[in-house]
Amino acid sequence: MRANNIKLAILYSLLAAFFYAFLGTLIKITEKSGATNEMIVFFRQTVGLITLSPFLMNDHKKFGGFKTDKLHLHILRVVASLSSMYCLVFALRYLPLVDALLLTYTRPLFIPIVVFIWFRKKWKKTTWLGLIVGFLGVTLILKPDKKMFDIAALIGLASAMFGAVAFTCIRRLTKTDSANKILLYYLGFSIPIAAVPLISNWNTPSPKEWILLCVIGICGMIYQMTLTRAYQFAKAFKVASMLYSTIFFAAGFDYWLGDFSMDLIGLVGIVLVIVGTVITIKQGDTPFPPETPNKRKKKS
Repeated sequence: MRANNIKLAILYSLLAAFFYAFLGTLIKITEKSGATNEMIVFFRQTVGLITLSPFLMNDHKKFGGFKTDKLHLHILRVVASLSSMYCLVFALRYLPLVDALLLTYTRPLFIPIVVFIWFRKKWKKTTWLGLIVGFLGVTLILKPDKKMFDIAALIGLASAMFGAVAFTCIRRLTKTDSANKILLYYLGFSIPIAAVPLISNWNTPSPKEWILLCVIGICGMIYQMTLTRAYQFAKAFKVASMLYSTIFFAAGFDYWLGDFSMDLIGLVGIVLVIVGTVITIKQGDTPFPPETPNKRKKKS
């Protein structure tokens, strides 16, 4: 049961937003130093597994061992999450930090679409309104006159789409598997899968790159943990709205990297994406996958 505490929710949301922006900055710096996308994704997962495996192994008795009846969902989640990560790393290589992170943060706009295709769950009028407003903002960010066919921007948007599929899988897996088990399967399967493309795109890292790759993995885990904590203390729409503070952190890092560029059209697009996201997920009947049958219903 969620322990509502708005102060802690704000704290963990701001920490998650900061570390997500910092993670994107580290990825851009590592890419400029010569590391390939495949190296960045592989080491982010590997460092995460090394960091968390002692805790997960110690807790495995508490969540019923490692057996699961939803192996296909775990594999789908891994493929979707890795695809999202590869798309994000690619977008960060060619786009300003603000643009790349904001495009990946449009994930809540894709979730109703995924849920409709997967579960045939109909949308409310508010869902339609949120999607229209949100994707109008995306269009302004992509800038039809310049970036509509920019492959990096479209791949950044694809990162959000794959992320929506992964999130939907996680929601379904929580019916039968604990959070620790889901995380363990995710890291355990993603590493050998990520190792396949790494074989043909390996460059021996310099000492500086080794440090950056390790810090990326640690930063990624801190982001995941603070994000999880934020959702424990507040409703999804409140956390999602607060997470958009990452745009301000990203703007600061962009300025530091010398990549900052923001015009009025892009600013309006950011506002519309945030408003559309909040409208989409704030409604009483959130357009997400069904919860567990015995989940306590909210009071009206």
